[in-house]
Amino acid sequence: MPKLDSGLRTLREETDLRIVDCHAHLWSEADARVLVDEANRLRIERVCVSCLSHWDWSEEGNAGRGNSLVRSAVQDNPKLLGYVYVDPTVGDMALKQIDEYTGMPPFIGIKLWISCRANDRRVHPVLERASSSGLVVLAHAWRRGSRLSKGYQTLPSEVADLASSFPEVPIIMAHIGGDWENGALEVADAENVAVDTCGSINESGMIESAVDAVGSARVLFGSDAPSSGYLPNIGKIISAEIPLKEKVDILGSNFARLAGIAKHR
Repeated sequence: MPKLDSGLRTLREETDLRIVDCHAHLWSEADARVLVDEANRLRIERVCVSCLSHWDWSEEGNAGRGNSLVRSAVQDNPKLLGYVYVDPTVGDMALKQIDEYTGMPPFIGIKLWISCRANDRRVHPVLERASSSGLVVLAHAWRRGSRLSKGYQTLPSEVADLASSFPEVPIIMAHIGGDWENGALEVADAENVAVDTCGSINESGMIESAVDAVGSARVLFGSDAPSSGYLPNIGKIISAEIPLKEKVDILGSNFARLAGIAKHR
């Protein structure tokens, strides 16, 4: 990957580059080690993770198993920061999970359950807690492929609806909404919504389009690792036809400022 290596080298030589991954995952302790080892190799400063396993929210003990795994990972690996993953449709259990896990500095935000629509009224207590606790909210959004027809995804327009009710809460819409040509446009007027670039979609023009729609300050680097790699997601930002400073901001400075992340070398 000579062009990627060269692009990264140029950024490091000419700027005060920070790479902060706002969107990654783990399913096991082994995943945490892989994420950290690869982040060290690429000089990624911080990686923000949530656990997407243990999805049975019907039992309180099981609901917390994934978040407990994240807690152990962030305590053992200072490079990692955590999101507490909650299903707003289970009511008080979601709030209990937030209170239990976000009282410690390695947790910087809340990730909403992938199958809960962002504009569902049951999400509001979660956003109220995010507001009072100064937490970032990461919301999966997707308009692409067959999963949408099964009611499995929230739409960019629904993220915008949620943002309008809580303008004080910083919200990250994942994957530029899946349908990147329209997703960023649908949240453009919601000034508290940023978009992350993570995932396996690597199409020409996607970063430029997001910057045009919401401005470079509201575009954030994410990898979706380990499902998708750090390198292709860094590469699509480095190869974008945008100014050097905007690439630097997207790769780390924007999210570090949004989430109040101090430098960690």
